[in-house]
Amino acid sequence: MAYVYINPYKSTYLAAKQELELRKTELSFATQRITQLEEIITKLEPLAKEDGIAPKGGLSELCRQVLMSSPGVGMTAASVMQSLAYRGADMSGYSNPLAVLHITLTRLCKPESGFVKGKSPEGKPMYTYDPHRRGLPPPPPAWDDMDGMPDGILRKTKK
Repeated sequence: MAYVYINPYKSTYLAAKQELELRKTELSFATQRITQLEEIITKLEPLAKEDGIAPKGGLSELCRQVLMSSPGVGMTAASVMQSLAYRGADMSGYSNPLAVLHITLTRLCKPESGFVKGKSPEGKPMYTYDPHRRGLPPPPPAWDDMDGMPDGILRKTKK
């Protein structure tokens, strides 16, 4: 049986060389990222120091603005709350902010208002603004023939 001599220093040497290349790559990336972050900070610093403009209006007006900003897009109460947070509205004063939003959004969904309440495919309530429904009366119930109408409606229409 033949014995093969393995230099114990060679494997350590190769591992150290490989790690050095890895660390140089990491250092290059870190240097580039530090430069990018410094640029971002210098550009955003003046804007971050401003207090901004406080949202005007009550919660219902803010919800109305959120829904009207993206007409035809269904939003859950959680997504409305997220949009309100992006606009600077503070909901931390409410013990259950989602319940407050659901009530407020449901109150917005009146006939002829343009705001509509529906359900998502998962069954969650969704709210949307449909500008085509604004100012229009709710659609009448569709009956195929006069015989299918309830008596009360027939009496009201015959008078």
